[in-house]
Amino acid sequence: MTRRLLVAALLLLGACASARLDVIQVGPWFSPRDWREVEVFTSREQTKRPWGGIGILHSPRVSAESGAAQLERLKRQARRDAADMGADAVIMTVDSVPTGPQMGVYQEGELFLSALAIKYVTDVSTPSAK
Repeated sequence: MTRRLLVAALLLLGACASARLDVIQVGPWFSPRDWREVEVFTSREQTKRPWGGIGILHSPRVSAESGAAQLERLKRQARRDAADMGADAVIMTVDSVPTGPQMGVYQEGELFLSALAIKYVTDVSTPSAK
């Protein structure tokens, strides 16, 4: 009995820990940096310098009602993953999955995290106007 309980607990903990972000490389990655140095924005308009995207991060869906703590962990993980790419900042948004009855079954609301890891452009040359 205790062995079954232990196995069930380990499986449950493994399921919680396995919620990982999908990472897609869209630009060159740079030397990793400390994750605390990575700025966090919630929109592109908040950035004040020219930048380029180097990675897209996308989380699995979490419950809108009981997944707040998991969503915060995913946000920290996105910042750490961006730091591993050498990003200067990350733009994060939380979106919701449309809910409602589908095929007669009510679905609980779900949220997911989307993020864009960015690197500031250090040498910008613009063509002169003629």
